[in-house]
Amino acid sequence: MSESYCTIEYANEYFGRRLHAESWEQADNSTKEKALWQATRSIDRMPFRGRKTDLHQPFAFPRYPDTEIPEAVKEACCEEALAILESGNSQRRKLQQEGVQSITLGSMSETYIAGAGKGLLSQEAKELLRPWLIGAVMIT
Repeated sequence: MSESYCTIEYANEYFGRRLHAESWEQADNSTKEKALWQATRSIDRMPFRGRKTDLHQPFAFPRYPDTEIPEAVKEACCEEALAILESGNSQRRKLQQEGVQSITLGSMSETYIAGAGKGLLSQEAKELLRPWLIGAVMIT
């Protein structure tokens, strides 16, 4: 049974064709595996349309009527794993997740919108998952 939406080998190939993937390339296999595992869990917490293909499958994908995990979902897993490696443990993110809406340090201040720090870190992953998300509208 797979621990994530894609393998390290898949992700290595994906990032081999992508710019600015240094955090992935510099990580050891154990760290990569953990990042993919965490990315999969983050993806599975998103509100998706439809239902699982098999009620007993461990992850949210594939979605009925698909029988395979779509490439876009595997790519989203890669993108989210990279974002986790780059900034998933930042102090800013922790504050946002705790509900902090404003912080001031000396002459610098930041204000966060409500809900900041929740959901996926990667905007690219969000875009890749858009066709399956509840409330997402496809404009053609």
